Amino acid sequence: MYIVVSVINFQLYCPVSHIIHCCMPMFASQLLVSTKMASKTPNLLELKPALNNQSKTNADETSPSRSPRSSPTQIGKQLLKPLQKPLQLFSSSATGNPRNKCALKPGHSLMDWIRLGSSGCDLAGTGGVVSAVSHKELAKNCKCDDAWLAIRGKVYNVTRYMDFHPGGTDELMKGVGKDATKIFDEVHAWVNYEQLLGKCYVGPLRNIATISIGDDNASSTNTDSFKAPPDSFKAPHTVATNQLTLKPPTNAMSEPIEVIPRFDWIQKTTDLTVIFYTKSMCNPGFSVECMGECEVVVRIFIDRVMHFCSFQFTHPVVWPCSIKMSSETGKIELCFTKAAPALWTSFGLLDRRKTTELTNCFVEYDVITRVQISHDSYAIIIKPKQNILQHFPIGYHISVTAKIDGSETSRSYTPVPTSYLTLPCPSSCIPFLIKSYPTGILSKFLTTGDPLANSFFLSYPKGNFVLQHLSNFNRFGILAAGSGITPMLSLLDYLLKRTSNKVEAINFCYFNKVEENIWCRERLDLLAEGNERLKITYYLSEPSPSWTGRTGHITSDVIKTLIDPSTANISTFCCVCGPQPFNELALEFLQGAGFQSSDLHIFHG
Repeated sequence: MYIVVSVINFQLYCPVSHIIHCCMPMFASQLLVSTKMASKTPNLLELKPALNNQSKTNADETSPSRSPRSSPTQIGKQLLKPLQKPLQLFSSSATGNPRNKCALKPGHSLMDWIRLGSSGCDLAGTGGVVSAVSHKELAKNCKCDDAWLAIRGKVYNVTRYMDFHPGGTDELMKGVGKDATKIFDEVHAWVNYEQLLGKCYVGPLRNIATISIGDDNASSTNTDSFKAPPDSFKAPHTVATNQLTLKPPTNAMSEPIEVIPRFDWIQKTTDLTVIFYTKSMCNPGFSVECMGECEVVVRIFIDRVMHFCSFQFTHPVVWPCSIKMSSETGKIELCFTKAAPALWTSFGLLDRRKTTELTNCFVEYDVITRVQISHDSYAIIIKPKQNILQHFPIGYHISVTAKIDGSETSRSYTPVPTSYLTLPCPSSCIPFLIKSYPTGILSKFLTTGDPLANSFFLSYPKGNFVLQHLSNFNRFGILAAGSGITPMLSLLDYLLKRTSNKVEAINFCYFNKVEENIWCRERLDLLAEGNERLKITYYLSEPSPSWTGRTGHITSDVIKTLIDPSTANISTFCCVCGPQPFNELALEFLQGAGFQSSDLHIFHG
């Protein structure tokens, strides 16, 4: 019979004297100590000689060159000496990155918390009524017996959760009474807090503004207010204090902190999953390249820094791997099928380094599919020449470079989600929507001639879009013109799927010359029909007689439709992408309507 004693139970719940005097004669020679914990806890390393003495064979006992086998009582004395001092406890991962945890009281495990939440107990303390919470009200609930905190625009009553928190009460109290998003992201951004604290939800964290009609010096009587827009926009009535999130907390625009991906791995008999934890909404791009049956290179791009990770796996894996990426948590999962099903003792070796030198990060591609979707527009699918998978950050573009007539030509394009095309697109391939210009050397190169004969290179992801800036907004305006819709498609998908501070309204205005030029119309209309939060308006500058929609160019009147409080789709953050004149006009009108630089983003190619 083997009895395994965990380190935590051994220290906290089993008195050493009781183990030695009562139990040691029965199992001292068969006591197993976890190798993993021994490698991380210095005190356990001291135990190994004592335990090794018990693994001697009978031949060893009679050998004159070896000391006699220790008795159970002697073993007890050796065990007692190192355990008189408390053990330092760690929660270990495959990488050896410790996360300090506190011992929980009996009856306060995760399963106990789940049972408590399912019992019907009012953990939020609101009687089931969800109400908006101001920063001032949040700050009042800052005590251990009355503890509220906010994460990504949602307020939770964590009073009952205090004794269930693995990090201890003191750690949880650091975020009480305020917006704890930054603290949460720094410690464990990958945790599904919405599921864990769902029954503690009090309501959305709101900033409140009362706008006085016709008064240029209007100001809010509430401490969470902001300055009213100038004369270009006059609210027809006072904004209800529980309706609109008009400004984010100031920490949403705080200086960025360098994000270094944290590595971990898990396995099953049939597959191995490599995990990188970055940071919530840090919006990383990455590539996975197969260099051999046991060798894989992962490149993670965060804020113009490339984190290079070269893996030498213990055993062969099957290519390609499957990719799972969460933009909200920043968690990257790469799942590899094992060539031979088995449990590995180690994943292998990992070589890590980072660099800001990205000039050589180019991948060669070929066009494998090309379909004309209008008189001057094409949908194309490109495939890499090597075994590589690429994931691009939301709102970022890449440079396409080709050698044409003896000289290199480059242009920026933004990949689009596969769901917006009707063409089949394998996992290793990348879809694009491209407009071919009469004088466009590269666009003609990509959209004419033999596709397989037109090889070119893709750069690393480029851009300055900060996804984190959107985290505390939940009403968006999107202004796109022509091919400027391409970065908006992945952004639109993200906003509709976002679960933290769920988006309440999206006002999408798409400008084109003629109806034929409207890209992805079928897909966009389908999204709008299935989601009442999304409103799409098409504008044509040269409409046909049969056109019944909106007409004209972008004007200040269009912007007023985005910020009219009497409409359901009022926008508090705007994104713009189109030709340079379009971007300049949109910026002028938005600023005239009271939008600040923190309330908008202009995409530039």
